[in-house]
Amino acid sequence: MKTPFRPVYGALLLAGLMASCQKHLTVSKSEYKQYGIDQQVGADSAIIRYYQPYKEKMQAEMNRVVGQTEEALTKPSDPETLMGNFFSDAILKEGLKKDPTIQFTLATKGGLRTTFPKGNITVSHVFELMPFENELVVLKLSGENVQQVIDFIARKDGEPVAGIRMKIKDNKAYDVTIGGQPFDITKTYNLLTYDYLADGGDELECLRHPIERREINQRVREALFENINDLTRQGKKITAQLDGRIVSDN
Repeated sequence: MKTPFRPVYGALLLAGLMASCQKHLTVSKSEYKQYGIDQQVGADSAIIRYYQPYKEKMQAEMNRVVGQTEEALTKPSDPETLMGNFFSDAILKEGLKKDPTIQFTLATKGGLRTTFPKGNITVSHVFELMPFENELVVLKLSGENVQQVIDFIARKDGEPVAGIRMKIKDNKAYDVTIGGQPFDITKTYNLLTYDYLADGGDELECLRHPIERREINQRVREALFENINDLTRQGKKITAQLDGRIVSDN
């Protein structure tokens, strides 16, 4: 029969181990010297020779032209912008290739970090527009949830969207259509957005608890490149139109 391990034995064993540690372990204060790094410190030529080929390769890739715009795609503080429409239309088109049930898209003005100039658009421009590693996601939302999204867009006096149209007056939306049909709060809808917003970012707490959330395994930036590359292969330029998808009387 084994002797049971009683609490008192455990306490005695712990005390013995602590005493043993105290006898054999010592802590010494290490000395250090602080070195300043400023313009007087010369560059290490060996290190420069090592990374220079990689730097040149990266710069060449970032400067590679992927498409052209007919006009500058700007994003003023208006309810509807050229950059917002291009971005939203592009991710909707690419998202539909992965999931044909998508009905509308949502981004935010603050999430689009730059504009496109008129003329050549490079890899760097696309990275500057979407510098984050955000993934596209599809959210199945109840009508009540979609109403919260609509209220959010109206409260912000417009956000980048595609597939949804509305008018705004006194921060309230009316004449709302999704996929060309009047919005029906009793129905469910499939929204394409990116994970940062789906996780509640930019005050979109209403997106955190959808009926269903589906990953389509595509980054936002990848979708933009796919869209631009398709246009370039077809000999087309990057374009966007202000088509009245959001009209505000605020």
